[in-house]
Amino acid sequence: MDKTTVALLLAYDGGAFRGWQRQPGQASVQQALERALEQHLGRRLAVFGASRTDAGVHAEGQVAHFTARLPIDVPALAAALPLPPSIRLRAAAVAKASFHARSSAVAKRYRYRFSWGDGPRDAFFLGAGASPRWDPAHAALRGLDGLPQLSGLASPSRGRKPAPPLTSWSLEAGRDAATLEVRAPAFRKHQIRNLAGHLAAVALGLAAPETLAALARMRRPWRGAMAPAHGLTLLEVLYPAELDPFR
Repeated sequence: MDKTTVALLLAYDGGAFRGWQRQPGQASVQQALERALEQHLGRRLAVFGASRTDAGVHAEGQVAHFTARLPIDVPALAAALPLPPSIRLRAAAVAKASFHARSSAVAKRYRYRFSWGDGPRDAFFLGAGASPRWDPAHAALRGLDGLPQLSGLASPSRGRKPAPPLTSWSLEAGRDAATLEVRAPAFRKHQIRNLAGHLAAVALGLAAPETLAALARMRRPWRGAMAPAHGLTLLEVLYPAELDPFR
């Protein structure tokens, strides 16, 4: 029997896990998926994710894949897998043999949520008495335009590739909440949380807008504030049309 590559579109509450990646003695999304597949298919299989989300980071559009030489009723997987309530399998599809959830991706899109005053507490709460000004934060983001890379925004890691520039960004604010959305070909360790942390500092008047670009130009390590994980959600992983299993 030939190998079948199966792609999974996932949503999960990151608060229930120590991140995506399998860790000894810790609950992880990868481990929960592999355990569910083993229970359903009777064989231990390795699952690969598009993004190694940190502990506490949520997902609405995480993509994973596995390969198997087994007869699999792929359309029935969403209802059949014994997943914990904190993970939802939104879709499953047969992918091309060359598809890889991580290395085939051409971009990712994330959202970061802030709140203050009477705003929701499940976002990065800036304080009941906070009065953030988001125009300076917009100016800080515009200062990143044209930079060839954002090497200073990432925390230290074993990977040495600098963060590529953002493809697009938006920052929308209301009476007691604000939402940052960013898209790029790739993101490095803690990059979005570092970006969100410094934007909050700028909005609260603790840092000048031009300091974000200055930090982004630097080499690691990151020297600014880091926002908490629970405000961050992976929204979407994008693939070339000819490889996207969910098109």
